[in-house]
Amino acid sequence: MRFDISEDPSGNWFWTLSDDRSGALMCSSVRFRTQVQAYADIAAFKASVSGAGVSVGPKASRSRAGGGQLGLL
Repeated sequence: MRFDISEDPSGNWFWTLSDDRSGALMCSSVRFRTQVQAYADIAAFKASVSGAGVSVGPKASRSRAGGGQLGLL
């Protein structure tokens, strides 16, 4: 996976998260005035998702063993 920073035709910057199998997976929802601001947003995004949990199945199954989270990740 990789983040690509690009400039749009109006001179604003944005990032795209891509992988080799699927291509583009996500694109920043905001356009930035500078490339540095786009890079800073990538850093903030990476920090916010680094501790994200994984929920599996409908809400009823979350009370079972494992609390509805995969222990493999």
